[in-house]
Amino acid sequence: MRALIAGAGEVGWYLAGRLAREGHEVEVLDLDRELLLHRSRAGLDVRVERADAASPKDLLEQRAGGADLFVAVTSIDAINLVACLHAKAQGATRTMARVRDADYYPAGEDTAQGTLGIDVLVSPELAAVGDIESALRVRGAVRVERFADGALAIAECMVTENSPAARRAVVTRPHATHSKIGALLRDGRVHLANKDTTPLPGDHVVLAVGRDELKEACREIDPVARNVHRVAIFGAGQIGVALAARLAHLGREVVVLEPDERRARDAAEVLEDRSIEVLWEEGASEAALREAGVDTCDAFVSCADDDRATLLACTHADRLDIGLVLAVLSREEFAPLAEALGVDGIIAPRLAAAERILRTSRGTGARKSTLIVDGLEALEYRMAPGNPLCGRPIAASLPHDTALTAVVRDGKVRFPSEIDRYEQGDIALVLATGNGAQKLGAVLDR
Repeated sequence: MRALIAGAGEVGWYLAGRLAREGHEVEVLDLDRELLLHRSRAGLDVRVERADAASPKDLLEQRAGGADLFVAVTSIDAINLVACLHAKAQGATRTMARVRDADYYPAGEDTAQGTLGIDVLVSPELAAVGDIESALRVRGAVRVERFADGALAIAECMVTENSPAARRAVVTRPHATHSKIGALLRDGRVHLANKDTTPLPGDHVVLAVGRDELKEACREIDPVARNVHRVAIFGAGQIGVALAARLAHLGREVVVLEPDERRARDAAEVLEDRSIEVLWEEGASEAALREAGVDTCDAFVSCADDDRATLLACTHADRLDIGLVLAVLSREEFAPLAEALGVDGIIAPRLAAAERILRTSRGTGARKSTLIVDGLEALEYRMAPGNPLCGRPIAASLPHDTALTAVVRDGKVRFPSEIDRYEQGDIALVLATGNGAQKLGAVLDR
């Protein structure tokens, strides 16, 4: 696949790296010479060119019409829309645009299909709101994704000091639910689980479980996790305001803290729900958070415009013994620091947006593909007639860097130890690291 990406910022470059590592031909366009020079030294097999994405002449010179995928992710909505319209008119097969304006999206959605003839619009900020909401939905989980038409769930859960799963091999952990640990996240690295995998306090595990047992399975990992009824949000930008409105709609109490007086006032005018309190707090000190009643909250979400301010607020919130502390980070280099500071979960808008784009643009053959975290992907396949896996033994049937995690057969969740062979009609959930998704796609294409 030939992919042409307009915009060399965080989202564009992350997406370029993902596609390039999967073996696609990738070119990135931007007008910022210094940024392109910096990107060209990153060591990725990505071609960078200085061009104006809104110029039909420049796009013609860069052969935008010959792109299998054209993605416009500059910082300006209008440029992204115009660039996609030009690329589509010139013959690009599939076009996608980053658009921050929430008015372009149906209520509660972070993507839109077919607007102005553009195949997909994506909002990183609204995508992040969706990921945060899922993290607050199930006690003990910092992310939940559903597969197989909702019959199967994947939950990223925290392993605490008192967790029954801590310091025990995954095959010996005590659990009454029909669930399986498929991967382990430790110190920013991803490990597919095997029989010897032993979670430690501070790790996150990726748990596969049927929908009816999701909540109980997460409690088996973190039995003391709180239900989330009251949420504190630090930062009244687009993410903070959208998240507050969505949580209030779901029946939660919300307190929003914003250090900028004008922005706090604007947010208060927009967020008129009685369950939302908007406060102007110049600082995010522990004393200020206590005074605002943050210590009475079950969860704290920090989404300031600056990552340093976000992490500082998380540090103070962690001292208040809040059940769940989440940080929205725009820059990847701050993730290890966030983990060291005790942040329970990290949400990256660029990753959320890239996941939506990758889900609909790649040739993995999957019915659904979702980035659980950077470096770990969950892919859903249906064993249709002619699928190369039909009839093959479960053992040793998948390429390196992939692992079969669960199979839904006749509406029931089964794990690899419970079945011998793939059958027609099975829905298989595979976890993949590195280039595993692309390898599996190549196997299924044969």
